[in-house]
Amino acid sequence: MRTAAWLSVLLWSLVACTHDEQPGVILVEDLRVMGDAATLVDGVATVELDYTDALDSGFVIPSARQAPGGAYDWSFKVPSGTSAQGLRYKFYYVNTSYRFPAMGPDGAQHPLAHENFYGSFERSSEAFRSTGPIPAEGLEVKERFRIHGDPREEAEFKDDQGRSLRWARNPRVGRYGFLVVIMTEEHFQQLELPQGVMDISAKQEGRFIDPFWYWLHGPGSTDKAVQVIVPEAQLQVVARPDLGGGIHIPSTAPTNSAGYTNTCGNTPALSRTAPFEQFIHYVDPSTRFANIPLIADVLANEYTPKDHDRYKALFRAEDMVTLRPMTTPTPCATVESDPERDRIILRNPASRPGDLRKENVGIRSRHGLAYGRYRVKCKLTRLLNDSDMWVGLTNAIWLIYDGAPGCMRRPCEKDGYMQNYYGGDDDARAPRVAYSEIDFEILKTPAYCPEVSFPPTYPQPIADSDDRAAWAYSTSDARMDKPGAITVACTNWDMACHDPESFGAGMPPVDQGRQDLPEPPLEQGLPGGDPESGGIGRGAFRG
Repeated sequence: MRTAAWLSVLLWSLVACTHDEQPGVILVEDLRVMGDAATLVDGVATVELDYTDALDSGFVIPSARQAPGGAYDWSFKVPSGTSAQGLRYKFYYVNTSYRFPAMGPDGAQHPLAHENFYGSFERSSEAFRSTGPIPAEGLEVKERFRIHGDPREEAEFKDDQGRSLRWARNPRVGRYGFLVVIMTEEHFQQLELPQGVMDISAKQEGRFIDPFWYWLHGPGSTDKAVQVIVPEAQLQVVARPDLGGGIHIPSTAPTNSAGYTNTCGNTPALSRTAPFEQFIHYVDPSTRFANIPLIADVLANEYTPKDHDRYKALFRAEDMVTLRPMTTPTPCATVESDPERDRIILRNPASRPGDLRKENVGIRSRHGLAYGRYRVKCKLTRLLNDSDMWVGLTNAIWLIYDGAPGCMRRPCEKDGYMQNYYGGDDDARAPRVAYSEIDFEILKTPAYCPEVSFPPTYPQPIADSDDRAAWAYSTSDARMDKPGAITVACTNWDMACHDPESFGAGMPPVDQGRQDLPEPPLEQGLPGGDPESGGIGRGAFRG
């Protein structure tokens, strides 16, 4: 796999074209951003996140492996004849791919602009820097910058000793733009800039001031004595975790090390650098499956729907093998990181005589990112055999919360979120929770949810198990509707916050550009929801 350092250590001299966002005074010229440590293509430099030492410190852009000293240069020239007392200047960066508009419809700062990922100098409280007196022949100012996590150094992203947990608010992937604000020393002393503009970590009336709103749309945009420059050079940040870089086994996993390998285990090296860990699922102890007492290779067509119908009719409930879902007793035995082919392999173990099991197997990335466009290439297990019998597996790809301190969902303004993931109708409500989940689940299941809409498909044990007519499913069986079909379900589990428009249960018609899908005959409304709404709720996807 290509390393991130390879992308950025090409020593070309680049001049970043710039334009002034507002007419007025011209104090500096020849502004350069990213200097010699990046190569621009159509005005954009590209860099990959360096995962090497990012677990505790968070991602740093660029890393020391990608640019000398782990920073990009930026500079400008002050021509002769400029204010002898000197200039004041400040540098900002912002992720432009995933942000709210800086300005709202009323011209004020957008109410959610404070959530945008922006930063300035390394020490967030540092105000405008000074050039000092300008000599008669002019001056060149040379500076450096880097993008790092928690650029505002917020209190919620600190530990109990006051240390910043940069990884808890990692830089976002996507495009970054820049802003440079310059004024004379005399003008700076006369201005009464808000504290939240001088210090990006300071709040005003309970919220941060977005500098890109203040200088491009707000009060600073009309000050003709201030030079505001938006360089045309931009930075594109991408993330490509190394699939062959190892799998870490967390301390909560079973201690059996028999399956450990050079690329999977809990060695100090893997603990520090592995981009993935084995995902040990939480299993509700009350969850049980009643299984037909038979071991067969379903993918090899040793088990068919007719077999299932027969045995379901034959065996009584007390004859079934009752199991709960399991996780691995031997970490690394079912997951593999392959550096030769740059891939990760997952294996669901088969049941064997004396070892009957239904085991969840998965991996999870160890570096949390907010927003982004995710591309996952994977060869998924076949779900149906030649006779249309489901093998019992669900292929799933999840985006799930990382448990970082301070990473809470936006407040739910109505009656709050469910406080517990497994909470029911009477669960307590909380204004903010950390849990979030978006996932794709691919399985064989009836097309309609919730359970109340299922037809009566499962036969009961019968007196004469040789009566073949009693084995057959009803013609109303949802399993017979579309032979060979599987379900691809998407979940955005919002912990039942009622804020979204038309909150409810069920799935309305979906326009695919070709035709509308029919609306399933579902019960409308979740507890506390609008029974008249047709909105999408958890029940539409959590079959």
